Amino acid sequence: MGNLKERMPRPRIGLLPTGHFYYWEQFPKLRKMGSAMYDKLRKHLEEIGDVIAPDLVDTVEKSTRAGEFFRNKDIDILLIFPFGYTPSMCIVPAVKNLDVPIRLINAHENSSYDYKKADTTTYLHHEGVCCIPEYSGALVNINRKFRVRTGHFGAERFWEEIRADCLGAAAARVFRAMNVGLIGEIYTNMCDMPIDEHRLLRATGKLLIRPEVEEIEEAYHRATKSKVEDMCCQLRQMYEVDKTVTDQHLKFSAQLAVAYEEVILKHDISAFGFYWWGEKELLTQMRSQAALAVSRLTVLGRPGVTEGDVKTALAMKILDLLGAGGMFLEFFSMDFDEDFLMMGHDGPSNINVAAGRPKLQHLEIHHGKSGHGLGIDFKMRNGPVTLLNLTQFDAGDTFKLIYTVGEVIPGDILNIGNPNCRVRVKRPLPEFFDAWCQQGPGHHLALGVGDHSAEIESFAESMKFRCVRI
Repeated sequence: MGNLKERMPRPRIGLLPTGHFYYWEQFPKLRKMGSAMYDKLRKHLEEIGDVIAPDLVDTVEKSTRAGEFFRNKDIDILLIFPFGYTPSMCIVPAVKNLDVPIRLINAHENSSYDYKKADTTTYLHHEGVCCIPEYSGALVNINRKFRVRTGHFGAERFWEEIRADCLGAAAARVFRAMNVGLIGEIYTNMCDMPIDEHRLLRATGKLLIRPEVEEIEEAYHRATKSKVEDMCCQLRQMYEVDKTVTDQHLKFSAQLAVAYEEVILKHDISAFGFYWWGEKELLTQMRSQAALAVSRLTVLGRPGVTEGDVKTALAMKILDLLGAGGMFLEFFSMDFDEDFLMMGHDGPSNINVAAGRPKLQHLEIHHGKSGHGLGIDFKMRNGPVTLLNLTQFDAGDTFKLIYTVGEVIPGDILNIGNPNCRVRVKRPLPEFFDAWCQQGPGHHLALGVGDHSAEIESFAESMKFRCVRI
């Protein structure tokens, strides 16, 4: 199994330190005090990502130069940190033509100070909060979105908010640059499966990569004996193999895994949908028995989704970039006695979210699909989870994210050869389902381990996606 955190991109954090030049001569110690506090801030931020900062900006002219500096540095997000009160024109030229999320850092190294003994220098050292409303008004006036992050350097909540902001913005950078694919077609008559490539083009500047099904077939035929044997070994290490699985079953799946990997890597596809019915038995089985091949790619950070569902593959990739895994699911049933949703799906899965070793067994029928083949089964980790759907309905020019935070809870689950779990959400089921469905979701969604609401909000802001929490 892979490490959930290994594909999280390192954020490129723009940091704009600001001050008021008029104070430096009046209060000779003030700038040094602010610089020492700023160094502490930088040290914290360097644990999160790469910090990219100009010299202290304390005049309008320096703000203009800082804007040029940041535009040449490909930053993911801009954090603005005042040493004390600073006129807002120290930030407006820097941000006016900078198209990244903005955070006003309304923070201080101290949680309090001795007011009775403080002199004017000490008071001014703690007065960064004074200009935050002025900064905010200026940003609203020039139509720049922002958020204010407030706290002191000893508050873990404050750093978690900053970390989530930066990670979400970094994930958006990777998301915009990656290739997205569709092999074959969508499942017949599913209205939620098609993806509008014009929306993808507007969001990322790219269209879908569309490998031919024959590419899988040809790669399957040229897979060498040594590669297939090596893949068999990998699969036996990854899974507990049931007695219903023959050596021939596993060999076929291993040969498919070699083929899928060759095609996906050749096109450098980071997320993809796939489906075809197949007239010939071999082609049918290349799709029907793709669970291991595609699940392995998902574990390696290239999630694939059956039924041609590119949008859910994208949702899984978002969660992957946030260190949450990304498991392919749909709603199975509702339990009103114990207040939970039963959720799961057949076919490809992400064993990175498994509790314990996943199992393989042979399934004679894949419900609603032609063919037969191996099924993957495992229990999912108990604890907080994020459910995420990416839709193009009611989404403006590109896409919309719909998400909620729930919990995988212990209890009996289905024994049908496919992973499934009990998920409890915070709202009553009737209320939750109406609110969820009013947003125009697809019937598939992605599950990520942990509460990633703040990262998703930051990601959506960077991508300019609408974002709705249920």
